[in-house]
Amino acid sequence: MKITSNIIISAPHIVIPQTYWNPLLGEVLRDADLITEGQLQIALRDKQEYKHQKIGEILALRGWIKQETVDFFAEEWANCLQQGAKYPIGQYLRQAALLDQKDIENILDLQQHLKIRFGEIAVSQGLLTRKTLNFFLNNLLCQAAEDTLFVA
Repeated sequence: MKITSNIIISAPHIVIPQTYWNPLLGEVLRDADLITEGQLQIALRDKQEYKHQKIGEILALRGWIKQETVDFFAEEWANCLQQGAKYPIGQYLRQAALLDQKDIENILDLQQHLKIRFGEIAVSQGLLTRKTLNFFLNNLLCQAAEDTLFVA
């Protein structure tokens, strides 16, 4: 049996293609602080009983997350990661159903007057958690958002 791999090892670097490993949807939602570990574990137990249901559907049916948010992460997130940030952060948050257009317009208005970053306003208004915002920034912009924007 011949085993082939897409991992390239050459001193001093190991290069692993982005398509080599994709985290599971529940893990992504948990890491984005959109669900808790406890909610994920309950949904996984439910999944054993309701095998025809997808994990995201279970989370949405329980009211822990919007179905639109689940759909964004299930269908669009991998493409967003591959392309990097092509749009302002608010656009991704709207696509994920975490902010609506009115939220974005209010934040942009405040941003003009206060000269504060978009994400900082969203967090200060309680529209997002810092962890959720930093998840988007770290993954889309490839920057250490905690170090530059939001030290807890």
